[in-house]
Amino acid sequence: MENAVGKAGSGFLRRVLAGLIAGVALLTGLVVTGPSAMAADLPYGPYTCASGYVWREAVPSDLVCVTPQIRSQITSENALGPSRREPNGGIYGPDTCKPGFVWRETRPTDHVCVPPASRDQARADNANAPWRLADPGATPRGGVSVSTTFHQLGGYLYATGSGLSPNGVVRFYAVGINTVAPYSLGSLNVSASGTVPGWQYVADIRCRGGQTQPATIVVLDQSSGLVTTGGTTDAFRHCG
Repeated sequence: MENAVGKAGSGFLRRVLAGLIAGVALLTGLVVTGPSAMAADLPYGPYTCASGYVWREAVPSDLVCVTPQIRSQITSENALGPSRREPNGGIYGPDTCKPGFVWRETRPTDHVCVPPASRDQARADNANAPWRLADPGATPRGGVSVSTTFHQLGGYLYATGSGLSPNGVVRFYAVGINTVAPYSLGSLNVSASGTVPGWQYVADIRCRGGQTQPATIVVLDQSSGLVTTGGTTDAFRHCG
């Protein structure tokens, strides 16, 4: 998200700041908050779905919001799953699917055997999870934390964390700014141990006229569809 500051100069600055940020985060704009004030008012808690969506419930604690039709499909797939596995196992162990079927993977541990189109659907539903919540900013704090280092036109957003899906992707969004939907900021790759080590650069945020409140940073673990919050940032209202 670089622009006027120049790619070469801003890239060097980010590398320097990333090395310092762990020690000075609290002094440079790290804001840690709990869930949004609306969380207690939502009828089904922080993962209340927006109108027209229901919890997927592919596996226990799966609160990704999907259409009622997809939830019905998931229920059928769970019932049919055992019949779609190789009875004597195979190259992928006891959960090896029969030809024509693949693991659904609503999260890495979901080994229900389904047609490939169902796995594609699960991945799409995970990717859209933040937009289908009644209030994504009301989700609880997760394993990822964010920090902001300010510059004249806004600030650089950094993140670190653990407890994520190994070898997955974690995506970052801002809510509570002057856009209707969650605003995409960037993404980071997750290590094999399920971490984002150190403080990694996420985005160059530019200030917005009329922004009076901190923005909540929403974090999506794309491999599981789990949405949490990582903190807040004042970068959107830091205009010099």
